[in-house]
Amino acid sequence: MPQVFDIRSVTIDDRYLTACVRVGDEAPLTTDQDLVGTTLVYRLMPEITEHACLGDRGTTFKDAMPATELPHLLEHVTVELMARTGLGGEISSGRTMPARGAEADERCFDVQLSCPDDVLTAGALSSAAWICEWAFNHGDASTEPDVNAIVDGLVNLVRGVA
Repeated sequence: MPQVFDIRSVTIDDRYLTACVRVGDEAPLTTDQDLVGTTLVYRLMPEITEHACLGDRGTTFKDAMPATELPHLLEHVTVELMARTGLGGEISSGRTMPARGAEADERCFDVQLSCPDDVLTAGALSSAAWICEWAFNHGDASTEPDVNAIVDGLVNLVRGVA
């Protein structure tokens, strides 16, 4: 199984969590390079298609999802998990852009997420990465992520730390 994401670094300030994410060499770089994986994510979380997305393809993620970089998909899965917890405030948002810096290459991206709570945001990012790993390694129904259980786990994690 190829590794889909390598989260190389995470920085957190008072507003954002920014993760430097590299897509694995054996993994697809864009959603249109693996429609099975993309469809598996969509079936788990169809709500992501209605997210506002201010990229160059339209106004919702539905416009971008057919052919966008996997870290952009990771961003929207993370935002959806945060939103489902009800702990992130009214608006959870993110932004994905090519990474800058010494280690950057065409497979490296900075995923910037609103960070109302660093435990929530880091937990949601980790869970979103796991969901995408499952999908883009073409996981089967017996190992399908339980999104509701993940959300419950995130809520319990945040409340346990508070």
